[in-house]
Amino acid sequence: MLAKALRKYLNQHNGPQTTNNEHLRGFTLMELMVVLALLTIMLVFSIPRLHKTFFLDDSKSGARWIIGKIQTLKETAVRTQKHHTLHFDLDTDHYWETNESMSAEDLETAATETKPLPDGLKIADIEFPIRGKISSGRTDITFYRSGYSDKALIHTQDGETYVSYLIEPFLSEVTRIESYAGFEN
Repeated sequence: MLAKALRKYLNQHNGPQTTNNEHLRGFTLMELMVVLALLTIMLVFSIPRLHKTFFLDDSKSGARWIIGKIQTLKETAVRTQKHHTLHFDLDTDHYWETNESMSAEDLETAATETKPLPDGLKIADIEFPIRGKISSGRTDITFYRSGYSDKALIHTQDGETYVSYLIEPFLSEVTRIESYAGFEN
């Protein structure tokens, strides 16, 4: 009796049937064409994005690193309500980060445990409106808790090609300039 009830239920609730009570199997040609068309449309829009993501040269990954690091530090300074500083050692191509709540021991540890800049990123110099150009030694860019930062130009070099990144004090966006830019021009 249970088997008979189960068979009846399956016949009523298991999709379309033919006139001789046999179930249809598979998909229609129209259903297959619609699915293939949708997959094709999705691939047309996603492959160019994948190409840009996976096959970038080192200069673009360095640009993304600089822009991302600066925007992250600006947001973190506001969120944590602490001054954050990005330090660069231009002689060794290393960087480190500190904030105002770190102890003297933590500051010293951070300065000794520097991280290398991403592969392909070579900073030629960093220019400030008041301090001028710094092309060797250590320098820093501070991001303040009220949302602004030091104004600076970071100049990167790849062979004979220079790219400049302008950090504006009150803007969250970093401007990329496809040449060696200065504050005087």
